[in-house]
Amino acid sequence: MNKAKNTRKGFTLIELLVAVVILGVLASIAVPLFSNYVRNARAASFSNDIRLLANAGAQYALESGWWVEDSSSGEFPPELEGYVSRKKFELGSPLGGKWDYEQYDLGDFTSAVGVHGPTHGDDIFVVVDKRIDDGNLSTGVFQKVDADRYYYVIEE
Repeated sequence: MNKAKNTRKGFTLIELLVAVVILGVLASIAVPLFSNYVRNARAASFSNDIRLLANAGAQYALESGWWVEDSSSGEFPPELEGYVSRKKFELGSPLGGKWDYEQYDLGDFTSAVGVHGPTHGDDIFVVVDKRIDDGNLSTGVFQKVDADRYYYVIEE
C-alpha cells in the first residue's frame, strides 16, 4: 500500500509573526544606537574642523600680526590661503550651515570662527562643546552667540 504522506513545507503564520516581532525588537534596539553613533561622528568631525579653522586663524595672526578679516558667511577669507583648504571651507560644516570668521563683531571677541545657519540644534552642539570646551554653550571658547550661530573664540 502506498499512502501519500501529508507533509507541509514552509512556515506557519505564527512562526512568521514571531520572526517579525524578533526582528522588530532588534531594530528598535539598533536604530537608536546607530543614530547615536552618527551624531557623535558628526560632532567629532565638526569639532576637528572648527579647531583646524581656529588654528589657521591663530597661525595667520602670529605670522602677520593681524587677525583674519571679518568675512561674509561662507566666503573664504583670502588671508587663509595656504593655511586651510578653500574647498573644505566652502563646502560648509558637517552640521550644516556656512563657516564664518568674525573680527570685533561679536561683542567681547577680537577674533572668532564659527558656523552660521546649521541644520542641527543645540543638542549636538552641546556634544561638540563637551569635546572641545566646558559643555556649556554660554561660556568658554565655544559658544552659542545667536539663535543660529556657534563660534570658537580665537582671541577675546
